[in-house]
Amino acid sequence: MKKLPLEGIRVADLTMMWAGPFATRILAEMGAEVIKIESPRAWDNIRTLIPQPGVEEPWNSSFYFNDYNRDKKSLTLDLAQEPGKQTFLRLVAKCDVVIENYRADVLDNLGLGYEVLREARPDIILVSMAGYGKTGPERDQVGFGPIIEQMSGLASLTGYGDDGIPMKTGLSYGDPVAGKAAAAAVALALIQRRKTGEGAFIDLAQREVMSTLIGEAFVAASLRGEEPKHRGNRDDRYFAQGVYRVAGEDQWLAVTLRTPGQWNDLAHHFGLDPDLGGLEGAALLDEVDRRLGEWLKDKDPQWALEALAGRAIPAGRVLNTVDIHNDPHLEAREFWVELPHPRMPAWKQPRSAWNLREAMAAPRRHAPLFGEHNDEILRGLLGLTGEELAALAAAEVISGAPVNPGIG
Repeated sequence: MKKLPLEGIRVADLTMMWAGPFATRILAEMGAEVIKIESPRAWDNIRTLIPQPGVEEPWNSSFYFNDYNRDKKSLTLDLAQEPGKQTFLRLVAKCDVVIENYRADVLDNLGLGYEVLREARPDIILVSMAGYGKTGPERDQVGFGPIIEQMSGLASLTGYGDDGIPMKTGLSYGDPVAGKAAAAAVALALIQRRKTGEGAFIDLAQREVMSTLIGEAFVAASLRGEEPKHRGNRDDRYFAQGVYRVAGEDQWLAVTLRTPGQWNDLAHHFGLDPDLGGLEGAALLDEVDRRLGEWLKDKDPQWALEALAGRAIPAGRVLNTVDIHNDPHLEAREFWVELPHPRMPAWKQPRSAWNLREAMAAPRRHAPLFGEHNDEILRGLLGLTGEELAALAAAEVISGAPVNPGIG
């Protein structure tokens, strides 16, 4: 079997929550050895976000944590203590990449800035994912995904709710896109290092990533100073476009008619009245919406999808989160994987979106238990003695469980 593209690369992962762990999950899927480092006193809070009720170790049985951190190893180190800091630098000497998404000043305050890491390994690659970057007047602000989304301009596209308040997308959209950008930055830095022998420091501001990914509205504002138009489900580039109710509870179909010719073809083929009586603008779109809505309301969603696709008319079902887990197309492509876990029932997780012909990237192992690989990394990789490990444990520099887990 051929190797995954990042096999042989070791990553020290200091990230927490979603954006950073999503980046390092991608690196792990691509074959990198990712060592997730958490302090016994300041662990990844997503370990105890929406925990399973009534379990003995909630920090080891969070669905969120296990989704974002599979295929990684767990090492506990309190970097605020000198022995923890020195042990981390010994690990950095054996790593290719360090990635963190702390507030902008945290790594430097710990005495672990880029120049310090370079002393441990001259060609180290450091990716810092502070919400607003390491410089500028907003550098000290904390930026979680929902805040990044508002500061990026995305909310100007989603418009307002019934109460007149700007609407967010419904999830922390800034997190996964920043994670993808960070994974790409690591790949580019590794290519550069292979060519030049030099490492890199990448200051990746999550807000800036999000701001450049809001489509043509960003370009229109850049070139012409245009404010975004709120069109609902319509698009000025096409003859007609909308989302229509079909048979079944909360079932919908999105349809795009790119040209008047597609409307005429649909109407004639499926028995609708094609004559729109010279209507134009919003009135025309309203009438097309009415006729399509009336025709589709009692149609089976899959039948309607296939019927329109058969006429080369773009259409797609609006799937909810239950539907997508049972989608026959994704099942046929083996997109869903169930991983056994010692503390949790198996559940469907997505494999990597990159389906490599050379080497299939698929989830191999559940997310690590807290401190599960302490001995393997500290004794096996770094060569610490049993006495040194005992001293670290006594000082709570390392631990097999969080300190004060109830406040996570």
